[in-house]
Amino acid sequence: MSRDDGIAFLTERIIQVERERDELLAKSRQLEVLQRSFVEIVAARDERELARAALRGGWLGLGCTRALWFAVIDDAELNAIYEVDGTGVTDSEYGGTLPERSALHRLVLGDSDVAIGWATDDDAPLFDTRRGYAAAAVRPSVGPAYLLYVDGSNDRAASTWIASSLRELATQAAFALERQRLAAELERMAMHDALTGLLNRRALMDRLRVELALRKRTGDALAFAMIDVDDFKRVNDTLGHAGGDDALKRFARVLREQTREIDVPARFAGDEFALVMPRTDEHAVAAVMERIYAELRTHDLRCSIGIAFARDGEEAEPFIARADTAVYAAKEAGKNRYELAPDS
Repeated sequence: MSRDDGIAFLTERIIQVERERDELLAKSRQLEVLQRSFVEIVAARDERELARAALRGGWLGLGCTRALWFAVIDDAELNAIYEVDGTGVTDSEYGGTLPERSALHRLVLGDSDVAIGWATDDDAPLFDTRRGYAAAAVRPSVGPAYLLYVDGSNDRAASTWIASSLRELATQAAFALERQRLAAELERMAMHDALTGLLNRRALMDRLRVELALRKRTGDALAFAMIDVDDFKRVNDTLGHAGGDDALKRFARVLREQTREIDVPARFAGDEFALVMPRTDEHAVAAVMERIYAELRTHDLRCSIGIAFARDGEEAEPFIARADTAVYAAKEAGKNRYELAPDS
């Protein structure tokens, strides 16, 4: 080998080594992004944060030019909620009815967990599929499913790695969604009465304190009602505990349906209920009470109600106590009626 040939060989080898080094550095950066995305998915506080973390992993971590997060509407339709393409996370206009047996349709039907292909394929998923694409199903055990989609890859050799990495992102996203939904359900159960579905006493107190603080800033009227089901012991004695439970559930349904959207009904304890009525004066209270009593008559239910209006600077406990005193006044006056606290 001549001296010139040796120099040419070494130069070519250096170029090759530098290219391999650059490829390894790029792959290392992608792996760092993927690792960060896995951490962000686990730490996400809601579905929006989770979707964005998965999208960033699919876009930057897999060397693609675009990533989309699809919500599965039914077996034949998707709706793209978020899209990443280098300009930020945006709402997307992709989605709609899926062509039968297309790549995404097979994922939705559960025939596979991941799909890969190229824009030139007959079953390419989008009207503007970019070069190589991959998609993976996000299937939590409860609640709606999603699809994580990426495209824009030029590297055919990396398509298998992209598909397996995307599947791992989708799997982690599914687990994270399950944890979020379980936590939300546990929180809902902690704040709601198991029998009636209304807010429980703890949640009521939290909401009442919030409304009192809002009233302090706005000066709006705030009414609070304590409600006691009349002769409930007789209902239990006559119909048994199952009949009593049914009566309480029907009573709660009346409170939900006959109060306004801004009102907050709750089960206080036993056969006692409560109702927070923001921005409500005596005239508005009378209208709400009229609807409640009219509907209760159709269910053969009766109740005594005491209503107080918040004073300046009043705390929750004395506010409730004044309404509770008015309940006793309603019972002494013959039951099945409402009374206002004396200084209202």
